[in-house]
Amino acid sequence: MKKSLLFLSAFLIIISCSSNDSNSESLFRSNYNNTSWADADGVIYTFKTGKIAYITTNTACYFSTIGSYSNVEYDGCVYNTVTNSIISEDNDTFTVKQTTSSGTGSFCPATTVTYTFQVLDENTIDVQTNYDGSQNSYSLTKTNTASTQSCVDGTPIGFLW
Repeated sequence: MKKSLLFLSAFLIIISCSSNDSNSESLFRSNYNNTSWADADGVIYTFKTGKIAYITTNTACYFSTIGSYSNVEYDGCVYNTVTNSIISEDNDTFTVKQTTSSGTGSFCPATTVTYTFQVLDENTIDVQTNYDGSQNSYSLTKTNTASTQSCVDGTPIGFLW
């Protein structure tokens, strides 16, 4: 009986450990690490672990990180704080939010923008945006990996979503 209990306990521990391993999902940025996706305007989004995303345009390359920034200049305004955060992340869905406080300037209200990236298949990501209640969607198509070597942290220098 003692051996049976010992065996049963060991079996349950093994099942518990392997169950945790199989249930621990890889996160979006791990699954799509170093993959690049382009929108219809040619803007390229590259996902990497440790950053929200890299955004490459015809003229520049920026990345966004999680955190808060002070006195950010953007579009004729200086925002007291800008905060980038992750709302959720699982295998194929990644939702991020950027919140700005009100700022100084001619028209500088507090805003919130949320991006949800949802992988539809191996070549397509659907992007849903919500900018203070105004919703939009568009698609990204997988493309060759873009170089991110010369990218800079965009938020402190006024690259807002």
